[in-house]
Amino acid sequence: MFAASKKLLAVAVFTVLLILTVNLAWWLFYDRTEQMLDTQLSRRLAAVAGTSALALEPATIENLTLGDLEAWIKVDEFLSEAREVDSLSEILILNDSYAYLYSTSSRTDSMYLLAELNSVYIDSLFYGTIDRPVVAPSYRTGSIILKSAFMPLYDDFGSVIAVLGVEANVDYFDTLADLKTNLYLSSGISLLGGIIFGLLFMLVQRNLNRTQERLFMNETHAYLGRMVAVVAHEIKNPLMIIRASAERLAKKHAAPETGFVIEEVDRLNQIVSGYLDFARGGIDSSVLGDEQLTEINLSELCGSIRRHFQDKYPDNEIEWLDQSPAGSGCSGPVICSGYPRALRQVILNLLINAADACLSVSRPIKVGLSVEEKNNSVCLTVSDRGPGMNGKELRKAFDPFYTTKQSGSGLGLYLSRKIVAAMKGKMDIESKPGHGTRVIIQLPKKPSN
Repeated sequence: MFAASKKLLAVAVFTVLLILTVNLAWWLFYDRTEQMLDTQLSRRLAAVAGTSALALEPATIENLTLGDLEAWIKVDEFLSEAREVDSLSEILILNDSYAYLYSTSSRTDSMYLLAELNSVYIDSLFYGTIDRPVVAPSYRTGSIILKSAFMPLYDDFGSVIAVLGVEANVDYFDTLADLKTNLYLSSGISLLGGIIFGLLFMLVQRNLNRTQERLFMNETHAYLGRMVAVVAHEIKNPLMIIRASAERLAKKHAAPETGFVIEEVDRLNQIVSGYLDFARGGIDSSVLGDEQLTEINLSELCGSIRRHFQDKYPDNEIEWLDQSPAGSGCSGPVICSGYPRALRQVILNLLINAADACLSVSRPIKVGLSVEEKNNSVCLTVSDRGPGMNGKELRKAFDPFYTTKQSGSGLGLYLSRKIVAAMKGKMDIESKPGHGTRVIIQLPKKPSN
């Protein structure tokens, strides 16, 4: 799971970096494009202003400042043609008071309307601090964005007597506005695409994780099968010899200890058989033996288990949460259909788990074993007052090889549920941290005659 989380985190970081990189590249391209177009327009306006100023003779400019009509006509012929050729908005000539000496536009105003905005550039030309074309920043007037360039005009003595200005409508801003809108749209689409990609990857990764888990379990089954074949051969035969010896001793001496030996040998034999059954992938004769589905008196079975359970914990006092002799709330026997020996082992294993859970947190052993009839089924409940289980432990409780014990095999609950399923029942666990655990086994009732 940790490796899967690292993969998801790596993909999330990669996706975010990819989206940021692509969008950053787009916006850098937009910024560079805007700067490039502005620079090119500035150069064009400066060139037009410089060329137009050089083409106008100083004498003509002097006469224009004096209001000579012939000079005005001569200037108009030249600058009107220049305006048309270069697709300019306006070409104008101003004196040092910002009054119009000439304009290609029909104006009723005598003063330059944008004097306050461009006065610093115009004054720099009049007072001789700059002797080359000056380009002002773009500015908006109404719905139009304009850009201006200014060039000094000299008299015969080399003194600046007027300033020529050229203005162009920056129509490429409309294109840039469309481009910016498209960039916003592209950024949104890339973000949405990144989210969709992330979700799809998470789905694919989850399926891959499940596939890897299945492959791991298949490999584990294969290795376990080979191991169990050896272990079963080496352990089962000695166990049978020990059991047979204990049976002979029981016939000669009738000591109760021989019964314990036989019982524990049978339990070890079932553990070994459980591994073998898991490796084979089902519940078969290795677990159920030659048992057939039969009627089971659960009240009697639970009472017997209660009486013998204390022997497994001779040094601990066991407190039963249900004090009734058979753990049954019913007045008569509770009958179900199942495998008696396998069910006895399932209940015993559950009680051992419950007792060990109490001991693991240094609590007294408080366990419960109860039976009750519900509709068409019988419910058998094993409970404890141990530490309980959290959500993760509950989800993995029935997984093979998962255990919270230091010396557990992780197959007890897995095989127990398969045994219960073989009896056409089901097993569930209810638990909360700090509130103990309840294992509920639901089995079918005895068929009515």
